[in-house]
Amino acid sequence: MYPRAPDIARSLGWARAYDALYPAAAEIEDAELLTVGRGMSEAAARLGIPATLVR
Repeated sequence: MYPRAPDIARSLGWARAYDALYPAAAEIEDAELLTVGRGMSEAAARLGIPATLVR
């Protein structure tokens, strides 16, 4: 779906690109990533993608 997802997954050390689709979409759309997962929020921060941890 997003060609950037595999690159993001590799840069984060993730075995699969599935979860990387979310930060890839945020990056491509120049949007903030909203997530309930602390790990996803931290990963987005490592990539320089704005993210908000929703509770």
